[in-house]
Amino acid sequence: KEAETDFSKEIEELRAFYRKEALERKVLYNKLQELCGNIQVFCRCRGDSPENLCFEVASDEEVVVSHKGTKKTFFFDKVYSSNATQEELFNGILPMITSCVDGYNICILAYGQTGSGKTYTMMGTKDKPGVNIRCHLTKAFSRKSTVCFTFMMSMTEIYNENLIDLLSNPPTNHLEIRTLGKSIIVPDLTQIDVKTEEDILNVMELGEKNRTMASTNLNFESSRSHLILTLRLAGNDSVSGVTSHGTLTLCDLAGSERISRTEAIGQRLVEAAFINKSLTSLAQVFSALKCNALNVPFRNSKLTHVLQPSLSGDAKDEACVLMNISPDMKNVLETLRTLQFGTSIQQVGLR
Repeated sequence: KEAETDFSKEIEELRAFYRKEALERKVLYNKLQELCGNIQVFCRCRGDSPENLCFEVASDEEVVVSHKGTKKTFFFDKVYSSNATQEELFNGILPMITSCVDGYNICILAYGQTGSGKTYTMMGTKDKPGVNIRCHLTKAFSRKSTVCFTFMMSMTEIYNENLIDLLSNPPTNHLEIRTLGKSIIVPDLTQIDVKTEEDILNVMELGEKNRTMASTNLNFESSRSHLILTLRLAGNDSVSGVTSHGTLTLCDLAGSERISRTEAIGQRLVEAAFINKSLTSLAQVFSALKCNALNVPFRNSKLTHVLQPSLSGDAKDEACVLMNISPDMKNVLETLRTLQFGTSIQQVGLR
């Protein structure tokens, strides 16, 4: 009996040591993020380059844009040339994505004009899968053998300030966003329990199928809406008894372009106005966070309201903006707008 007592005491000491080590690791990670900034800004240059390029990739952190005889240089955390593979891009954000296994809230946003490669970056193709397909996190579970995970998945899109549930059958329109204490919830949102990579791929296939159905029923192109994929993770460590909750939010934003450039009329003009309103609201949120404003205007649009839990959490939370730019000289003004947006959100701290 005395041996059993000694053994139990030893187990408790090991658990305490394990918890202490895990906490120290998180503290070090948080300090590193404070130095680097909670928001990382990456730039990806679309392939199939025309002869008349509007920019050049000067280094892994530098892109130079040529316009009307002048050159303007932009610096970011990472710049991916048109030769960069899907795998290279994903490996660049992999440490951030897998950190949600440790209980962090992570948000990845793809930003840029229509046709700049946002959807290719996020969804990819069957042969060259994008961020959404690669981030299934099941591989990350293997390095946490003592932790039992549950994994819930949802897919929504926002079209003309209409929040649509893509996993309900049929797709549900006009979902409400409510505040519950310090939390933001969508009461009727469908969330599906997933356990394997195949489960996740099947859910994404269902979401894409319903997205096509929703766009047909409401008569709009999917490129005119924001697509949001959310993965919620809960872990329970059998050794330390510690529980963790992380969220990975992946957002393929609608195209950002000037209304005057698109020459939109009728329904397309209305769509463009809603898109610009939501993207302007996103910029205002980042600006307020950067200035440590007391009031951050998350409720100015459905997009920023939905993203509020991802952008207003603890200092440990992180975001990455993947700016996609077109090399074509005719798109140079849109390219400059995208790069200027990326520059404006550098060194933003989440809170």
